[in-house]
Amino acid sequence: MILLFERLFLVLICASTLSFCAAAQKVDTKSDKIYNFSEHKHYQWRQNRLFTRQNPDTNAVMDIKIVKAVNQNLAAKGFVEVSEKPDFYLYYSGGGDIRMGAGGATQAGSGPVTTADIAPDYGIGDGPTLAPTTWMKVSGQIVFHVVDAASNKPVWVTTYSKTFRDPDKALRNMDKEVSELVTKAFKDFPPKEKK
Repeated sequence: MILLFERLFLVLICASTLSFCAAAQKVDTKSDKIYNFSEHKHYQWRQNRLFTRQNPDTNAVMDIKIVKAVNQNLAAKGFVEVSEKPDFYLYYSGGGDIRMGAGGATQAGSGPVTTADIAPDYGIGDGPTLAPTTWMKVSGQIVFHVVDAASNKPVWVTTYSKTFRDPDKALRNMDKEVSELVTKAFKDFPPKEKK
């Protein structure tokens, strides 16, 4: 009976982890239905804004990686970065919001019943098993803007959002994270033309 309960618990943990991972990222894109990207292939970067609690050097490295990944993505789709007379401007703003929280005390047992109890009663078996109730997550978001050079009006905007349960791991895997965010943010760029 206990083995069956443990297996059921493991299945529930795996299912909840998979559903959390699937819901942890989101892309929302809006575009001008009239703007024809097949006639506008030249772009120029404007100033990007990256606001995080990281060291400024880390932000600078992250900015370089994002710009490089976007340039590669756009070049593969036939767009060309130019230094003058662009058809459209491109820039992004992004950052993270750190959330910390704490829940109530969770212990496997009820704790010592009386002051005469020597061994703590907050574990199963021989050792203590306190369940930590403090957690931290970072909700990151980056918004890419494409602005028509002639009218200075936005023609395409996409917002990529992702929640990071382990921000340090995300920083260690910066190349992978940047590649994922650019690939997903620019998946539907340029928008399909209406016929």
